[in-house]
Amino acid sequence: MSKIPFQISVALATLMTGGIASATVQTPIEPLKFDRTPTTIPIAQGQLLDQLWQQVSQLRGVGKYREAIAILDRIVQIEPEAFLAWYWRGEIFSNWGQYESAIASYDEAIRLQPSYLLAQYQKGQALYELQRYQAAVNTWQQTLTLNAESEYEQSLITTVIPKRIAQVLVSELRQYNQALSIYDQLLQIDAQMASVWVERAAALYQLERYQDAVASCDKALELEPRNALAWKRRGLALYQLERFDQAIASLERAASFNGTDLEVTTLLSILTTSGESTTEVRGAQQRLVALQTEIRTAEARLETLRNERQTLTAQFESSQSQVNQSQQRVVALREEIQTAQTQLQSFQVEIRESRQQLIAIREEIDTAQTQLQSSQAAVRQSQQRLVEVRQEITSAQARVESLQSERQSLEAQLVAVREEIETAQERLEASQTSVRQSQQRLVEVRQEVSSAQARVESLQSERQSLEAQLVAVRGEIETAQERLEVSRRELRTVQQRLSTLQGEIQTTEQRIATARTELRQLEERKTVEAETLQTLQVQYCGLQEDLSELEVAIRRIRGDSAAAVQRCQF
Repeated sequence: MSKIPFQISVALATLMTGGIASATVQTPIEPLKFDRTPTTIPIAQGQLLDQLWQQVSQLRGVGKYREAIAILDRIVQIEPEAFLAWYWRGEIFSNWGQYESAIASYDEAIRLQPSYLLAQYQKGQALYELQRYQAAVNTWQQTLTLNAESEYEQSLITTVIPKRIAQVLVSELRQYNQALSIYDQLLQIDAQMASVWVERAAALYQLERYQDAVASCDKALELEPRNALAWKRRGLALYQLERFDQAIASLERAASFNGTDLEVTTLLSILTTSGESTTEVRGAQQRLVALQTEIRTAEARLETLRNERQTLTAQFESSQSQVNQSQQRVVALREEIQTAQTQLQSFQVEIRESRQQLIAIREEIDTAQTQLQSSQAAVRQSQQRLVEVRQEITSAQARVESLQSERQSLEAQLVAVREEIETAQERLEASQTSVRQSQQRLVEVRQEVSSAQARVESLQSERQSLEAQLVAVRGEIETAQERLEVSRRELRTVQQRLSTLQGEIQTTEQRIATARTELRQLEERKTVEAETLQTLQVQYCGLQEDLSELEVAIRRIRGDSAAAVQRCQF
């Protein structure tokens, strides 16, 4: 077979580079990630934030980016530490095509949550769209230093981001050796990734290591025999090795597995019509006319696919918003359960303290009752003693009155005796014996009167002492009664509080049971929504690939040889 002209070789190299770039514009659909450290905010404010988040999801789903950004600004004003709001803000700006604003929002999200891997990754995507390729690579390399907190993030770190870096190094920065090093590291982790072998072959092709490129494609075909891209790149490398028959065979295999790949059909047309035969030229023109007809058909199909894509995008955004709301509700329910459990523990501690106080109060009441009984016994004894003293005083007073009457009688007798003495001086000597006896009797009576008066004074002082004791005992009785009344009031208060706490505990337990039921329902709904979301993602990716292939076919027919097919990671 004669060698193909140099212009055809240049076209093949351009197509090979375009095939490498096909993966560089892919953005994997990331799952929504919520703040793991929710901020404590008032209930009314939390409800307002929930409403605002729902509005953002709805507006984002229908493409009303300006209104969604305005609501996200309100959320940030209410909750300045809401890094997720900044992340969504950056994502909406990216969808809107305002990549500088998106980068500023991603930077703010990273400032608030430095470990947020998705914000770093999406920032690199925005830098790539601005054609700041080296900055994008540097950002993705920083992302690789973060810790993954989910299986999705782990897949980003181990596979998706390294492949993305290598693709940019090959297609934009043309740093093929560095890209080849990354592909080798990925294959050391998992040698069963056919796509990595195919992309590695592209880097080897650019380094003009065509035989190694063929070997890399052969590895990919061992894993995926129907991989059209591997057959195509194998054919290009074989052509450079001037193994033309094998190159055409590989390209024909690629066309058999992917009949819509216009690159392959064009290459085959070029290779098979490279001679000087007029018949072959006419056949090529006829095939060109047929190809134009196919392009018009493809354009119609492209329009249909765009409409389906819009419908699926709306469904996808709606499903994401529902999953978002479900996750927010789950987080809120978990916080309510934790709060209820904390309150329950606090109530239990208060109940234990109240029971201890109740036991102490009962002990004080028992002590006060014992003291009261003792005081009452002392009062009864004092009252009995007082009665006895009063009886003794009454008896002493009667005896004093008797002695006084006897004294008066004796004084009357003394007067009579004196009169008798004055009238009967002559009888003095005769009555001296009688007078001495009377005087002796008078002395005895006086002594008895003095003794009775002293005893009366002693009884009076004892009476005063007993009256003072009685007053003190009455004061103690009143104090004890007041303490008993206070203790009774405290006991009633504690009993009322205990009853209230028991009612609150029952209410809290009912709320916990209800919250757990709702949590189970939300988790079940979350599982269903996740399955639905995954199905929609697969459908969306399929349509996106079909749409990309048709767009690339149209552009290349129109002369844009740099266009490349977008491949979805799913």
